[in-house]
Amino acid sequence: MAAAPRVGALVALLVVAYLVLACGDSTGDRVEVRVGGLTIRAEVARTSEERAQGLSGRDSLSRDAGMLFVLDEERQPGFWMKDMRFPLDFIWISRDRRVVDLTENVPDPETAGETVSGISPATPALYVLEVNAGVVQEYGVQVGGAVSFEPDVEQTATP
Repeated sequence: MAAAPRVGALVALLVVAYLVLACGDSTGDRVEVRVGGLTIRAEVARTSEERAQGLSGRDSLSRDAGMLFVLDEERQPGFWMKDMRFPLDFIWISRDRRVVDLTENVPDPETAGETVSGISPATPALYVLEVNAGVVQEYGVQVGGAVSFEPDVEQTATP
């Protein structure tokens, strides 16, 4: 008789674990982004809804994690820090997979005392990689650096 509650609890635990794994990634695909000595496991934000949500509302980001925004065209987009809870570095990447600009240590609204907006590159970009503040300096990421995606972001597109 004592085994039945244990089996039920185990089944419930497995169902919860499955749901966390199945639903935990809001964007559906990931890509490994390499820039010099930096390797980031990035969630990919492709749709306007995914890009609008970004990392907003999260409490933190693992040191080797980030979010890669794939824009519809190469341009100078404007980003904001609405509902962000931690500071970020932005790595702006061109169509030819080169770092074209860097925006470092962008504060979260609580630290800044207001929602930070108007964050954009000096040069058009097709991709934007958001990482924890300080990562750009720690890894010596520089404008002009080559960027690679594994798998290629064009191959990981969701249908």
